[in-house]
Amino acid sequence: MGIIWLASFPKSGNTWLRFLLHAYLFGPVETSGDVNRRIPAIHRDPHLTPPPGERLFVKTHFVLSDKHPQLALTERAVYIKRHPKDILLSGLNYHRMTGAFPDKASDQVYAQTFIRQGGDPIWIQQGFGTWDQHVQSWTTSTRFPIHTTTYERLKADTTAELDAVLRFVNIEPQADRLAAAVKAADFNQLRALEVREKASGEKDKLFPGQVKASKAPRFFMNKGKTGQTLASIGTDFDRLFDQRFADAMHRHGYA
Repeated sequence: MGIIWLASFPKSGNTWLRFLLHAYLFGPVETSGDVNRRIPAIHRDPHLTPPPGERLFVKTHFVLSDKHPQLALTERAVYIKRHPKDILLSGLNYHRMTGAFPDKASDQVYAQTFIRQGGDPIWIQQGFGTWDQHVQSWTTSTRFPIHTTTYERLKADTTAELDAVLRFVNIEPQADRLAAAVKAADFNQLRALEVREKASGEKDKLFPGQVKASKAPRFFMNKGKTGQTLASIGTDFDRLFDQRFADAMHRHGYA
């Protein structure tokens, strides 16, 4: 028994998987703060430990290395990949929402920096590495058992992917509970929860930012799209992105 890491590069579906697991293991979420308490994040508390003789699901965005907090307590890990182009667009929305990337700075500047550095500069400073470094560190490790899924598969067949995650952690899924969890953690349900909590001023919430943090309302549960292009940012950005990320995307299954 020990920690089961829910690992991903930021904006890859980690929060969604936490809601799915919470809904299956503990029932539907009443407030998003419930998820933070029952499936916490190591970034908030680097000294998290599971109760004696029990296991604890813990979110992490850190690169897998000897410096990762509480690594010795690991039982196993679930890793979520997502296409880096979708991550760029989601990261831009996230920083606009929280105010970390000011409205006066252009989308082009963010995209250029993301492409040049191989990832979001803020996340790199926080120890999350580039997209390539992050995926490589987790998906090639033999330190402990790791189950890899993707945001794309989670979206295409949420039930099947949640079933596979549960079986990986030695939980035999019950069909009725599985269906109920997928329904409870549907994208529209989570967006509605975020809207309610932000409108009510709920302080015990998982979703960061305020609706009015930018000129237009933005949300953590944004669009959840896959296969996007960067055409909305500029005419040449897809070409520049594909050149910069070509080798990494090929290695990690995004040819």
